[in-house]
Amino acid sequence: MDVASIASFSTQLSQSRLQEQVQISVLKSAQDLAQAGALQLLESVTANAPVSATSANPNIGGQVDIRV
Repeated sequence: MDVASIASFSTQLSQSRLQEQVQISVLKSAQDLAQAGALQLLESVTANAPVSATSANPNIGGQVDIRV
């Protein structure tokens, strides 16, 4: 192996490592955004959940009769 091929290999390896670090960084950013969006969605659902009239009596609506 000559010096030029070793230098070329070293450069390619360095670029590959940098590309991997950038991809991991982008993935982490995407995960953070997805987590924030999911949390916001869950908070909006629980904040706007209607209170049903049967919530005062937990025994109502607990069973369903099905005839075949």
